[in-house]
Amino acid sequence: MTKYSFAAAFAVGLAALAWIAAGFIGSSAIPLAVTAAILGVYLFGAFELKQFRAATQALRTALRDLTQAPERLADWLGHVPPSLRESVRLRVEGARSPLPGPALTPYLVGLLVMLGMLGTFLGMVLTFRGAVFVLEGSSDLNAIRAALAAPIKGLGLSFGTSVAGVATSAMLGLMSAIARRERLVAVRELDARIAGVLQPFSLVHQQARALPQVVEALQALMASIEQRTKQLDEQLLARHGELQREVTQAYDTLAGRVGSTLEHSLVQGTKAAGDALRPVVEGAMAQVVGESQKLHERLAGVAQEQVELLSKQFAQEREQQRASEEQRLRAWTASLESLGSALQKQWQATQDEAATLLRETQSLAQARAQSEAVWDRQHRQRLDEVAQLWRTELTALREQEQGRGDAAVARLGELQSAVAQHLADLGAALEAPITRLLHTASEVPQAAAGVIGQLRSEMSRMAERDNVTLEERTALLAKLRDLMQSVQQAADGQRAATEALVASASSVLTQAGTQADAAAERVATSAGEFTRLAESFQQGVQGFQASNDKLVASLSSIEAALERSTARSDEQLAYYVAQAREVIDLSIASQQAVVEHLRPAPAKPAKPAPQPEQASA
Repeated sequence: MTKYSFAAAFAVGLAALAWIAAGFIGSSAIPLAVTAAILGVYLFGAFELKQFRAATQALRTALRDLTQAPERLADWLGHVPPSLRESVRLRVEGARSPLPGPALTPYLVGLLVMLGMLGTFLGMVLTFRGAVFVLEGSSDLNAIRAALAAPIKGLGLSFGTSVAGVATSAMLGLMSAIARRERLVAVRELDARIAGVLQPFSLVHQQARALPQVVEALQALMASIEQRTKQLDEQLLARHGELQREVTQAYDTLAGRVGSTLEHSLVQGTKAAGDALRPVVEGAMAQVVGESQKLHERLAGVAQEQVELLSKQFAQEREQQRASEEQRLRAWTASLESLGSALQKQWQATQDEAATLLRETQSLAQARAQSEAVWDRQHRQRLDEVAQLWRTELTALREQEQGRGDAAVARLGELQSAVAQHLADLGAALEAPITRLLHTASEVPQAAAGVIGQLRSEMSRMAERDNVTLEERTALLAKLRDLMQSVQQAADGQRAATEALVASASSVLTQAGTQADAAAERVATSAGEFTRLAESFQQGVQGFQASNDKLVASLSSIEAALERSTARSDEQLAYYVAQAREVIDLSIASQQAVVEHLRPAPAKPAKPAPQPEQASA
């Protein structure tokens, strides 16, 4: 039905143009040229609306063929007309951008009316100019009537361009309304597809689908951190046990080495002392037999004292070494325990931070989902209100334009009838003075002939009547002068009436132009309101994008915090490993110092050996 309505409106506009143009053919070239211009503008507007409807039909065909969600949005957008592709893509993504409308049709609707009025003005100028020429150039009543008939007919024809302009403007506006209604239906179908099969390509749906992946990534990151912390604890415990075993084994090895060294040194010292005393004793026994027993006992006592002294010193040093090693072991144990407790506290704090971050992320996701739902409801409600407002405004605008068109047609009819009435009154007003003028002009020669005859007949009788004759002639001349003045006054009245008629026509046309300008201003105001509405939609889209950017920034900060926590854990692990290495190095250094300190000890028992020689001396 819409298709036939569009074709019917186009046919009505063409029929009106053909009817008006048929009346202009062979009668007037200027209105015919203006009618041809109106026809060109009308055909251009109809061609633009045809392309607009073709794009709308292609969009509806692509929407009807869309039964399931495509793999990519670009694949389906290839079936959409290029003029609508970008707007449809933005609308699918959630931008709510309006589809483009006819660019030149609103301007062409007003241009058709202006062209019709231009043809009317040109016809009126030519008609009134011809009437003035006729009135100024002829004095015959029949010639004036015949000359005024053609301009009046031309005046009627000149108003035909206004009829053509108003008719084509109304039909082009009707076709534009039909095309916009089809585009509105296509937009509703597109919104239905966006809420259905095209919903996975919207930014809101993609964000909602990405949030579980982010939560899973965070949970996986928390699990990996927990696993790494457990591995760190196990490694620290294993290294602590290994270090304790190595220290115990080192002390056992050190004790064994010290015991074997002392035992070997005592045996060697005893052997050296026996070897050194044997020749002295043999020589002394040869010289002093009586003192050998005392010397032997003294040597035995001295050796026993030396052995006991060495045993006591070794026991003291061993006890001191053991005490120092136990103290170091306790210090290392306390340090490792404090280190383990610190690690446990750090791990607990890390777990608390991660749990807090996870709760904040979940609350943020819930708040984001709620805000997006509220935003979606509000924007749907606003779009419904805007659509209702648009329908109301379009209906009111259509009614106003229809009323203005009817008023313009009625006003033009009234103006035409008023001009015809004024011209009829002017002809009637001119007929009586011209008749009197002709009658008086026909009576003047008869009166002059009678006067001349009377003068000739009475010339011989009375000379004194010359003055009377002169007075009568003077009176006749005065009458003629008055008659000429009355004719001049009638011509002035006719000119004034013509000027008043022109002024009234100009005022009517000025008022019509003012009304057309007011209509254009209202159209411009409505266009400004549409522009502000588009700007408000754009601000809403920018707010939505800013909130998305804030969400991404918060997730990035959470990821950075988790990375910093992981880096701190790695640094603490490296610090603990370095401390363990330092403890091992200190233990090895202390063991080497003890070994080096005990290494010269076997040479000390050989010093008391020269005492028997001194005694014997």
